[in-house]
Amino acid sequence: MMKELYFALYAIKKNIQSSAKLRTSFLMNIFGVAVNNTAFIILWGFFVKSVGIIGGWTVADIIGLQGFVALCFGIVFSTADGIRKLANYTASGSFDRFMLSPKNLLVRIATSSFGVSALGDIVFGIVCLGIFAFLINATIYQILLIILLVIISTIVFLAAAIAIYSTSFYFTDSSSVTDSLFELFLTPSLFHGGAFQGVMRFIFTFAIPSLLIGALPVEIVRDISLGKLLLVSVLAIFWFVVSINIFNRAVKKYESSNFMTFGN
Repeated sequence: MMKELYFALYAIKKNIQSSAKLRTSFLMNIFGVAVNNTAFIILWGFFVKSVGIIGGWTVADIIGLQGFVALCFGIVFSTADGIRKLANYTASGSFDRFMLSPKNLLVRIATSSFGVSALGDIVFGIVCLGIFAFLINATIYQILLIILLVIISTIVFLAAAIAIYSTSFYFTDSSSVTDSLFELFLTPSLFHGGAFQGVMRFIFTFAIPSLLIGALPVEIVRDISLGKLLLVSVLAIFWFVVSINIFNRAVKKYESSNFMTFGN
């Protein structure tokens, strides 16, 4: 386990160093994504101002929501961007080179690519969570809760990404399928918790863990709800174990494309 962790950290370090060589492009990617994400805050801000508070969610809560989601997205798709490329790997036959590696297969795939633009999401997410903490006059306890929930939410996001992109092994041309499934997971997470009630809230909490990466963490910090914290923690562990099992089962469906290539 420790060897796999050291390898992952080493691969991430090398990916960052390689990406940072083109410094201007590197910084522009980060800045561009951060600016683009700001549009969501402006949009929701005007929406709340126009229609009023919905389900107890204020502008501060929405900023916190965007912060959690963006930070989770940025962490996963910067350091483990290779997961998003599973469809390309399996379709092109370049997945063969990962199977020949002595390293853990999933770790090797995840760290095979580094998403530079996702660093912009990390910057944006950190700034949003800082503003959120300031606006709600967060106590030390709430700040610690935010840090803990970022870790838990990132685990859920990673698990969802692994499960979704593992479906690449079941389809010949899986890019459109995996992209659609990912949007089905991500889009509800960008809507504040007041938008989903009753059956829909149950679905996007237990069947599709969209609310686990944004809405529920904000509610936990705002209301200091230990019950919801326990729920999110248990579901994070559950989804991570399930995603690993899905990946291991899916890999068995892979058949080499025999393209005689080991390139990307």
